[in-house]
Order: sequence, then structure tokens, then C-alpha cells
Amino acid sequence: MNLLKDNFISTTEGKVSLKTLLTTEKDYQLQYYFDETQLAMLQMLASLTTVLLKPSVNELRKYIDNGVTPEAYGEALAAIDSQWYESDRFMRSKAPHSDKFAEGPITKLISGIECGGSSNALGLFSEVDAAEVVCPDCTHVLNYNLHMNIKGECFGPSGATGIRGGGAISTLIAGKSLKETILANTVAVDFFERYAHLDNPETRLMWDLPPTGEIYPAQHIGLARGLFALAYHIDFPVIEEPCVCDVCGHPSQQSVKQFFRQKYLGSYGSTKKGRDNSAGWWPHPFTPVTVKEEGTYPVSARDQHWQSWQELSSYVVGKEIDKGSVKPAFIVYQFKEQITFDAFSLLIGGNIAEQGSILGRVYDLYAMPASLNKNLKQVTSVIDAGLTEKDKLSRALNKLFGGNYDKHFVGGIKEQTMQRFVASAQKIVQATLLDVNRTTAEQLRITALKALNAESISLYQQIMKKYEHNLPLYKALVKGERVLLKNEKVKALE
Repeated sequence: MNLLKDNFISTTEGKVSLKTLLTTEKDYQLQYYFDETQLAMLQMLASLTTVLLKPSVNELRKYIDNGVTPEAYGEALAAIDSQWYESDRFMRSKAPHSDKFAEGPITKLISGIECGGSSNALGLFSEVDAAEVVCPDCTHVLNYNLHMNIKGECFGPSGATGIRGGGAISTLIAGKSLKETILANTVAVDFFERYAHLDNPETRLMWDLPPTGEIYPAQHIGLARGLFALAYHIDFPVIEEPCVCDVCGHPSQQSVKQFFRQKYLGSYGSTKKGRDNSAGWWPHPFTPVTVKEEGTYPVSARDQHWQSWQELSSYVVGKEIDKGSVKPAFIVYQFKEQITFDAFSLLIGGNIAEQGSILGRVYDLYAMPASLNKNLKQVTSVIDAGLTEKDKLSRALNKLFGGNYDKHFVGGIKEQTMQRFVASAQKIVQATLLDVNRTTAEQLRITALKALNAESISLYQQIMKKYEHNLPLYKALVKGERVLLKNEKVKALE
């Protein structure tokens, strides 16, 4: 099986090829039972399309507007060495010491089910039998997910950190169809070259020429090499035994139940060792980053109560922070500067990880204006409204700290209330942005403020009801309520 030629992509219509997805008008829907696998497949398909088509900005615009013809696909395929995309070679480099392979069940490649062996390692699911056997086709996306999205700590001492770092958030452009989504996240090679400033980069894939040495300098890693960068020598032994795949749900005459891995010896700039030795950050197209004096870091979700709406503006526009800045992913920058859709969404996805634990997942869609460059305020006004109301609720709850109450007790009240507000605001922000192409920025902000203010008041009044018989505490809450009621723009609409 060849990933550029054959049917390996799981859809609700059965297995199809990349060529079928790109050259036909039918809108196929991916079918994978785990959202992290679905996210990894979108990343992998866009990366495969990049290395196959190698489009310039102008060519990519034409593909998006007019589609990819079977003839164009065939010409691109004939121009590359497709042997490296055979199923027994793709992202699989030969290990120098076969006796040092670590063995693991396929379950470990679904990071929400099983994590490392340390005492603090937790997954999202308690039953490992949710994914015990997969078809050979799904090993490729699981392998990609391991190298790009799963934290090395999930494997304990035998884990490795990939080129994106551990637990990085991904931002992708979501179009009206799967084909449009794949093409929108395809990298225009000429634009990337101007953006990345690479220095005589190596273009060969890592399973053709594995990196060596203690440090892997980012400026010498070419686009195709970086899109499929490896952290492990890896293999997936195939068993001649029929199964129904636990990842895609399709029947298969062959099964895979385990994998073998061996860490690469060197370090990328995504690790402390790499940063300390000036490896530099490789500008992965799907990764927003934090840039500080001490280095560049992939943006990650902070804890299980984190919601992506709070950082949405920085993923689209960027923002200044203390002694540094947050910059959008290249793919957002490329889209903002070079491509326009009538309607699209921003997909934010990834794991919420802490050391060896997976605490949660992010998989959020936000409607975006047709032109990000011209209508950025449509988005930022809604996010600013959310952050404004969040700050107002925090100040209202701070009135609880003015009395002689146990600080842990009132601190717990505030923390729980803020977590509930942030979670509720996620839905409000997403719902408000559905009108992003039909409503002015000011009207969007007012709509968001009304809904957010109503939510914060509702949550606050629930606390007041709960403690109405505790007079000193209730009086402090009354003082805080006045802060929430000061919203002139909302009142003006009523």
C-alpha cells in the first residue's frame, strides 16, 4: 500500500485515497472514533498534499478555486520518489540497534486512554480495551500522532520529544468540505521559504536520511523533512488475523496490536537541551508559538479548566506578553496574507497534558470572517468582550476576600465560579461568531457582552442564593454584585 496512491483514509463511505479526496467533487467525511486521531489525519493529509504538489502561492490559490485535476495529481506523483510513501517505509527508519527496541501495546498511541507508568500518569478513559487492535492502514496516522502530538513523558523514560514539542496546540483552517480543508492547510512552498529563513536545508525525508548527532539544528531541516520529522525508529508488526479496527471501525484481514520503538539520540529545539545548545525552533506550520528571549516554545493548553476562546485572538492576530509575544501558526499567517474563503472556521485542537498525564482534549471550531486581514476586529471584539466580563466577575468575587473569612474557603468559591464562567463563555463566544460575516464588530461585541454578562450574573446570583443565610458573606457578595451590574453598553440596549 502506498499513501499517495492507494485507499487508506477512513471515511463514512469506506476507505479512499488522497487522490480521490483531492480530485473528485464528493465531500467525504473522515471516520475515526477518537478526535485526536481525526485531528492528526487532517494534519497528515495536508502535509502529504504539501510534499506531493509543492505548490507556490499562486498554484495553491488555483487548486483551492478550481480543484486538483487527476492529470495534475498524476504529474505531481510522477515527479517524486514515491517509494518512500510505501506503507512499510513511511515514517519508519531502520534502527541501528534492533535489540534496544521498546515494546508497547497499540493502546499507547491513543494518548487519552493510556499514558506512562509513573504514579501521576492518567488518561481520559479507564478501559484500555477501547483500542486494542487496529488495521494496518491506521498505523500511519497513529505513528504521525505519536511524533507530532503526544508528549514524550507519556512513555516515561523511554519517551522522546518530537519537533513540535510535547502537547502543542494545533490551529488549522477548516473549509466547507474536507477537500477544501486539506488544501487550505497545504503549505505554499515559496511563501514558507520567505517565512522560515532556512539555511541550506536538507530536503530528504528522515526515514531516508535519519538525523545524527546530539543536536538537530532547525535551520537545516527542510519543509518535507520537518513536516514528517521523527523522534523514534519505529515498527508495527502485522498479524495475519482479521479484525474490526478499533480506530476507524472498518474490517480488515490483517491486525496490528503492538509496536516497537527506539528513541533517536539527538534533540530538537523543542527541548530544553536543544534550546540551550542553540538548535532553534523549527517553524512547524500548524503550531502557534510563544517567543521569549530564552527561546521559542509551542503554545500548549495550561490545565483541564483552560478554554481555547481565551487565547483565540493571539492564534489569529498574535499578542504581546510579558517579555515576549505569542505568534499565530504559519498556516494562519499564510491564509490571512494570501488566501480568502467565502466562509471558513478556525480549528483549534490538541491534548491538555501535564507531565505524564492527559487531563483533557481541545477540539474547537470558530467561525471566521471571509477576510481575516480586513475584518480581524470582528473576532477580537468578541474575545475582548469575553475577557472583559471575565475580569469583571473576578473583581466582583474579590469582595469575598475583604472580610475575616478563611482564605481557602472563599478562594475555592471564586475558583469554581470562574471555571464555570470560562466553560460557559466558550459556547457563547462560538455561538456569537457564527454571525461574524453578517454583523458589525460593534454589534457582535454588544451581543457577546449581553450574553456573557447575563451568564456571569446568573452564576453570581446562584452563589448569593447559596449563602443568603450567612449574613457577613452575603453582604460581601452584595458589594460584588454591583460590579457586575455596571455595564453601560448592555443597559443601553435594554
